[in-house]
Amino acid sequence: MEKTLGNAVGERAAGQAAGVPDVPLPLLGTSDLAVQARQMLEVAERRKTPVLITAEAGCRPGAIAEWLHARARTAGPLLSIDCATTEASEIDRRLFGTPPRRTVQQDLEAIGGDAALLEAAGGTLFLQHVDELPASAQRRLARVLRDGEVRVAARVQPVAVRCRLVASTARDLDTEVRDGRFREDLRRRLMTTRIAVPSIRQRAGDLAAIVAGLVGEMSGASRTFTQPAVTVLAALPWPQNVDELAGVLAKVLAGGGAIVRQEDVLPHLPIDGAYARLDLTTSLRDARRRFERDYIGAVLERHQWRMSAAAAALGIERANLYRKTRQLGIVRASRAEVS
Repeated sequence: MEKTLGNAVGERAAGQAAGVPDVPLPLLGTSDLAVQARQMLEVAERRKTPVLITAEAGCRPGAIAEWLHARARTAGPLLSIDCATTEASEIDRRLFGTPPRRTVQQDLEAIGGDAALLEAAGGTLFLQHVDELPASAQRRLARVLRDGEVRVAARVQPVAVRCRLVASTARDLDTEVRDGRFREDLRRRLMTTRIAVPSIRQRAGDLAAIVAGLVGEMSGASRTFTQPAVTVLAALPWPQNVDELAGVLAKVLAGGGAIVRQEDVLPHLPIDGAYARLDLTTSLRDARRRFERDYIGAVLERHQWRMSAAAAALGIERANLYRKTRQLGIVRASRAEVS
């Protein structure tokens, strides 16, 4: 009997129905990288200091910002600014508000009463692609984070900034600082708590949990994926990570059926770029056999042909792995005997 993900999907849907999920979807899984990221998430949940989320394209850092905001159980709003798609002048106006005509003192940063830093009071301000902040905005934001207070219009008394700042980037801010594109003082203040979201290619073993989470979000009902269906998904690099996987799953789920098999998944895989080498003239049976041979061979190479470790990664018994290698004609490149 084929292993399925039906229970995992059902449990995920039930957890969401109860309210905020225990884990944001991008951090699902049991890999070391996922566990480390969740440990930092717990640290961020306890603190009220700024949080920096480092994540490749498609890893949904916004879902983590939403999770932190929801877990804080505050009455304030969650405001989001995408620094990569917003004009520099608009970023400055949105973040710091309409420039006041004058201020009583210049010891603190002066902002307008309509600034997002004030609108998000008691809540969360999420700056996506923070590395795209203009230099002037970087300078002003670093000063605000340093002081924790601002001057608003002509008010005599300073105003405390009471929002939680969460930022995300797909770049290495250390490199950005060295190359003069990002301020060191702002980087240091954002790095108070850093959550590194691993890409899918770094943790293929977590894909089953991520698929279950996505299916629960998209269908709202339990859908069962067979183990071969998950295996073929886990074999791909997914350069756009969760977003790309979600796009494929949406097509797969549109086909209907309570059970999703490998043959239901294969027609919807991307057939361009890295996948252009696939032979589309062969039969599905031959394609599956070829994929299984290449995939098992790659797993064996990754584990240096340690059969127990490779079998655990594949989710099969060691004896079954030996049988598969014989059936599919898998041998080491060196032709050395399997140990």
